[in-house]
Amino acid sequence: MRFRFDHAVVVVPSLAEGIGRYQAAGFAVRRGGQHDVLPTENALIAFVDGSYLELMAVRDPETRAALRALAAGDRWHNHLRGVSAIGRRFLPRLAGPDGVGDYALFGARLARFAIEARRHNLAMTGPTRFGRETPDGRRLEMELLLPAADFLPFFVEDHTPREWRVPADPEVTTHANGATGIAQVVVRVADVPAVALELAMLFDGTPRVDGEGRTRLGLAGVELVIVRGEPEGARGVVLAGVGRLPAEIEADGVGTTAGGVQD
Repeated sequence: MRFRFDHAVVVVPSLAEGIGRYQAAGFAVRRGGQHDVLPTENALIAFVDGSYLELMAVRDPETRAALRALAAGDRWHNHLRGVSAIGRRFLPRLAGPDGVGDYALFGARLARFAIEARRHNLAMTGPTRFGRETPDGRRLEMELLLPAADFLPFFVEDHTPREWRVPADPEVTTHANGATGIAQVVVRVADVPAVALELAMLFDGTPRVDGEGRTRLGLAGVELVIVRGEPEGARGVVLAGVGRLPAEIEADGVGTTAGGVQD
């Protein structure tokens, strides 16, 4: 299966706060709309390479507070067992800290890929329907394939034109700070060698160790930087074409070097 890098998810305290902060850092930001399965809304920072940053926020601050209180208690795992696969993937991100929390690839025939992944003993749920309504009332339809492992990306297959979902016009993809795309994703895992081998097997890649002892792997047009740590999952992105970013943006895990995202 051929995939391309789609986007990285950046959880923000509120959409208005996130939009204002990223616009002040020289990014062009466009509101994306409201999701239908999650209590969330988003805005997009689209790049000329076809990738984007998704600023995601809970629509109601009280909902996020309730999620965090639930996550801090002993009923959290039972709660997650009772929600949809999409909820199991994203609610822990929304209940956690702000910043980079996930990443996605896009492609076609996800059901076929899911079968192949399960043959490699990688648990996947879906494909399952997901949608978003844009501010102008347009309905976007897609399917998501959701791995159980947090270090794996989730997968998107569009059922409406991708250009409806990902803006490509120059006024949106041109940023005052010079950003042109996502070059690297920093992924935290408990066992670097084992995960690197799993990813290499699934995506036909070849991991390598750089001069700083970090494991790197080309994946769908970006480079994964795999570092040891917990909890597992995406925790940073490195942008191309941009100089130093403000400290509050780098605190989200959005930076200009992988070295800026601490292990």
